[in-house]
Amino acid sequence: MARVHDPRERKARGRFGLFARSCRLAVVVSVLAVRGSAASGGESTSYLKIARACADALIKHGRDDLGPQRTGMILSMLDRRTLRPPTKLPKAPAGIRKADRTTLFGSNANLQQNLYVAWLHLSRLTGEPGYARAAREALIDFLRLAQHPDTGLLAWGEHLCWDCRTDTPGTLMGAKLIHEPKRKVQFFDLLYAAEPERTLAYARGLWEHQIADHKTGNFSRHARYDAHGPGKDYDFPKEGSYFIDCWSRALQKSHDRTFLEAIRVLAQRYLGKLNDHDRMDFDSTTRPERENNCITIQNLGLAIECHDAATRVDSQTAKVLRQLAGRLDRGFLALPHAPADPKRGFVYCVYTDSGELRPRKGGDGHSRHWGMGYGAKSTMMYGLLCHTRQAHLGKTPAGRAYRGLVLAAADLYRGLAPDPRGQDLWAGEYGMAIFLEIAAYRLGGNQAYLDRARALADQAIAVFWDGDGPLPRASSRTRHYEAITRPDTLILALLALHEHVSGLEPKIPISDVDR
Repeated sequence: MARVHDPRERKARGRFGLFARSCRLAVVVSVLAVRGSAASGGESTSYLKIARACADALIKHGRDDLGPQRTGMILSMLDRRTLRPPTKLPKAPAGIRKADRTTLFGSNANLQQNLYVAWLHLSRLTGEPGYARAAREALIDFLRLAQHPDTGLLAWGEHLCWDCRTDTPGTLMGAKLIHEPKRKVQFFDLLYAAEPERTLAYARGLWEHQIADHKTGNFSRHARYDAHGPGKDYDFPKEGSYFIDCWSRALQKSHDRTFLEAIRVLAQRYLGKLNDHDRMDFDSTTRPERENNCITIQNLGLAIECHDAATRVDSQTAKVLRQLAGRLDRGFLALPHAPADPKRGFVYCVYTDSGELRPRKGGDGHSRHWGMGYGAKSTMMYGLLCHTRQAHLGKTPAGRAYRGLVLAAADLYRGLAPDPRGQDLWAGEYGMAIFLEIAAYRLGGNQAYLDRARALADQAIAVFWDGDGPLPRASSRTRHYEAITRPDTLILALLALHEHVSGLEPKIPISDVDR
């Protein structure tokens, strides 16, 4: 475990010297050689080497060596040539709001979880324990430092980070410190094993300081990080699903019935919001632009977390969770999804009462195929969630319906090529597309899906590793590295592809955390 040092113990650290610069040069040369091997047919080796070179660079040069305390945290934004934080905030990738980015010296562990998943698998694949050790240090040091002592909440998610230079919460939202998780806690067990009280304090903080009304479950996805200040009526199913997942894991560890009550209250809230067509508004505000507005991907994610949480709770609560998940399935599958259609896609936004398409974020109500942005969800993202749900439901009619949607979405990306010059595409988009093709391959063994995954991976290497260094570009039109565009999902997808191409037993699960 990385030790958080007393400032008096910290050794003086100057700018990188000749040795550090030579290390960076060696890594860059390695990556350029890897790209050459991919072009000549050495894909299996190149995917592993790309992921490994990225990990080596982040562990050597991206760890927190700033401020009063030195930690194992990994910075979320770096100059790809110097491997240091940029001197000024670089141009944002397409669709990224300034308030959602980290500070120049920020670490956002919530948006880097797939990076740490990749490092755990790197240790397994290479036999070198340092990658797994670095992942554990980054996560546990973040929990120890970035948790507020009063609320238990963490400085991460959509609007917060931990600023490693000042050793304080960081935000680009001005004076507000807003807690809003962007991904669920994938490493609950690892964190609990190291810091059980802190891990449970985070789960309690979600109940005590994020949920405003403990009788009705009314909450806002925004809560104050540094004091009790929950809001109301912005009860998005996405964030609610993350809370249910976290509480169910905390219940498993602690047997504290407070978490059971929290799960029941929130599940009953969502059941009460469903209409006769098993659809619900995505929040409870009365603002005209939000009324009669159903976001289907949020309901699908909620069904997934309810299914998993049901395995961790008592039979009575499990029954409620499964009832909620089943109704959400029926509402989702009743819509006319067309993921294989280049002009349509998954039904993303509909009027809650009629089920008719509701235009949103510059689109007609369907998912985007390529081109991510705030509030814009992609067909590949839906396909990965459908893959998880079909695995839950097996050979039931609903399970078969979800399986068909996965294959249809994968078929789309076999023929619909990305345009990284015409659009500013995120690194994570390629990662999700690769995972989708691997998922389809795993379902039926059709080699065409695996071939397409390899083609997408090779293009991703050409687009995002362009000679400036071992880290991927944030997007196809930017030049820096930034965690907000999910490069960690791309890195993890390359490792998953490496397993298949190398004939190894696939142990990396299909990732669906990008929602």
